[in-house]
Formats: sequence, C-alpha cells, structure tokens
Amino acid sequence: MNKRKLILIGWTDFNSSYINWYLSEYFDIEPYNLNKTYANDCIFVISRSEYWHEPMVEKILEKGHKLILANQWEAQPFFLAEQFTPYLDNILVILGCKNSLGLGWKNIINVPNWFWYNESLWYTCESKMSYHKYIPNRSNGKLFFMPINRVKDFRTRIVDQFNDVLDRAIWSYAQQHNGGQHLPVGDVNPVARIAWDRQFEEWWYNDSYFTVTVESSVDTDLTAPCELFVTEKTFKPIAFQHPFLVCGMKGTLKFLHDNGFETFNHIFDESYDQLDFFENRLDSVHNNIKNFDTTKYLDPLTNEKIKHNYDRFYNRAIVLNGLKMDLLDPLLEWINAN
Repeated sequence: MNKRKLILIGWTDFNSSYINWYLSEYFDIEPYNLNKTYANDCIFVISRSEYWHEPMVEKILEKGHKLILANQWEAQPFFLAEQFTPYLDNILVILGCKNSLGLGWKNIINVPNWFWYNESLWYTCESKMSYHKYIPNRSNGKLFFMPINRVKDFRTRIVDQFNDVLDRAIWSYAQQHNGGQHLPVGDVNPVARIAWDRQFEEWWYNDSYFTVTVESSVDTDLTAPCELFVTEKTFKPIAFQHPFLVCGMKGTLKFLHDNGFETFNHIFDESYDQLDFFENRLDSVHNNIKNFDTTKYLDPLTNEKIKHNYDRFYNRAIVLNGLKMDLLDPLLEWINAN
C-alpha cells in the first residue's frame, strides 16, 4: 500500500505511541522539519496553539497542502475558523464530541467515543499503567468516590450542594482556592510523571461503593458547543469496575447504552439523565447519594453489569473497529476526496 505522509507539527493528538502504532499501518508519520521541503501530497497535523506559527502554517496552506486540526480531546478546536478563511476546503477538524456545532468549519469529523478508544488503548499499552489487571477487593469504608480537578462554576455548585455528604466520600477539588482538596496517593505512583491526571490507586475504588463522575461540561455552552461531550471521566469507573452516577450533559447514560454499556438503574434512579436542566439533574444525583441503599449493592446484577462493562471497555477488537469506522475511514475519505 502506498502510504501518504502525516507530518506532525509539535506535539499533536496523534503523537501517543499507541495511536501512532494504529495509524502507522496507513500513513508514514514524521515530525515537522522547518528546513525540509515536502511533497505536495503530504498532510500536516497540528493540535496545540503553542506550536502555531502563522507564517509557517500559511506557507503550508498556500502550497495547497491539507491540514488536520486534531483536537480529539476537545469539543471545539483551539483555533478559530476565521484564521483560515481562504483555506477552509483544505482543512479538517477532528473533535471528540457528538454533533459539534459548525463554528464556521467546512470539514469536521466527530469521534464521540474517542475517550473510550483512547483510554482503553492507553491503559493496556502503557506498561506503567496496566490498569486492566486491577482486581477489586471491596472494603467500602466510604460511600462514594468523586475526583474533581479544574475549577469551573458548575463544579463549585456541585461541591456546595454535596456538602452534607462529602464526609462520606473520597473526593478532590484540586484547583480550588486555599490549596484545594487533593486525593490521597501513595508515596510512589509511576504514572504521575507521564500523566498525573491518569493516576490510579486501587483503594479509591475498593473503599467506595460507587463513583460520582463530574464531567467537563453539563450543558451546551461555550465549553461544549455540541450535542454531547463524554470524556474519560465517565469511562474511568467503567474501566475500574465501579458503579457510577454522572454529573454531565443530558443523555450521557443513553449514550453509554447506545454503545453497549450497562448503567445501574437497579440501584439508582437514573431518570435524571433525561432532565433538561442541570439544576434538576444535580438535585436528582444528590438525592441518589443521600438515599443510596448499600444492601442493593450486593445484588448479583451489580457485579454482572460491572463485568460486562469491563469486558466491553477493554475489548481490543471492538476498540480498533470503532477507531476504524469513526476516525480512520472518514479521515481517508476526506484525504482522497480531491
């Protein structure tokens, strides 16, 4: 197969070793060299604004090269369409959300399952992680686990509303003022240096009944200009074999169902997932926490659902097939269109 070249400008969302491994079957991948002259069929990839150098990018586009704005970890790119007005036909935006708003772009690939695919490959391919080897050993000294990092207004509202149950939680709000509330971690965590926000301690999950996932967005707004944005935060309890509630956008649980995952309507009232307003969803999640019946947790169905989710999340064949259908096939179609 005659491979096209992907030229990566700085660190991109294609740079991870496991994504490189996947794409290398279809592309020759190399870092951008300012002093090199590239053939006309080379395709350039940029993700982060810190690697943006306007004369360089304009030179690439003026020569007729295709440019990919790879922002799979986002619901909108780090760049504005108006920066590229003369060249929009030759630019492809890749986002990790469902049905993003156009925002002036002509060519967009939405990969709403990106965080499932990425986390599954990362957790199994990175030797320092190997999170698929975790075997739960339940102690359940606390009621729930709720990690929060970056400060956002809606997250502060969540913490304020849950104030009456936080003493029963393992939780964090790391960037909160006055030093924040941090998760306790072991003295040596091998993941901290390579991906501090992917650190994992078994006891967080062993010592709590369920996770309260606090997502990146809870409504369609400037932070999530799309129908739905489901990140690694929702997939972590699936990967780590935990029941969960979600403080996220309307339809998050339905999205999981549509992708073959189970949720836990036998121990929670999950009607919150279809409520239009975040305030109402938040009230419902709060009530679920306050009224949680620990005896229901022992229902055999809980473990059946946990195992089903674990098996599906780490199923390499399903993940790679999903990457092909959702990312690779539409990417190749766009590249070969003209």
